[in-house]
Amino acid sequence: MTDSLGLPLLKWVASPNFSERGGARVDLVVVHDTEGAYAGAIDWFAQKRSQVSAHFVLREDGAEATQMVDLAKKAWHVCAFNSRSVGLEIAGRESAGFSDAAWLAAARIVAYLLHHLQIACRFAEGGVGPGFCRHYDLGAAGGGHDDPTTDAAKWQWFRGLVAAEYARGDLPAIWAPGGKALACSLTPRESAAPGRAAPAAPPPTRRRPSQSSRR
Repeated sequence: MTDSLGLPLLKWVASPNFSERGGARVDLVVVHDTEGAYAGAIDWFAQKRSQVSAHFVLREDGAEATQMVDLAKKAWHVCAFNSRSVGLEIAGRESAGFSDAAWLAAARIVAYLLHHLQIACRFAEGGVGPGFCRHYDLGAAGGGHDDPTTDAAKWQWFRGLVAAEYARGDLPAIWAPGGKALACSLTPRESAAPGRAAPAAPPPTRRRPSQSSRR
């Protein structure tokens, strides 16, 4: 089930793990997976001791999402890229795969964020320039993780979903939990200048719940 705007129903659970963006322009949407259940990820991000967070967590069936950090604030999810990015976590485990419904909902959320924040709809490989990417694409500077997938064909398919959703033209002007305007309060900006490439990285490792993505 989705709301009347075709996006998942959105709830709000505040995470204490955020900081100011320091004037950085937001020009990157990063897709993750939680490597665990939806409720467990929300609970973990809501605990100060976890030292990690994301702006959005998407339920396994794609029908609901929870926002945990205001878009105007910096969530702690991709280390060196935190200041310029928004993080979306898909609940579940890569080894088990994610449902087509979850991938489609994630694509629509990414497309919405690109429109809302006036970011170019393109694959920002290595985190270079405006667009969207996987956590995996950010290498050591992003924490050295390999979520949500290292499968090139699957990622190319997802990129096509994002492009198709972005081109639909029926995305809402605002998507907020329970009408909480502050949850999506970042003023849209023009796309920022291309960012710096991530340095060469060793083979990435799976994320562990205790690892901090704050930097």
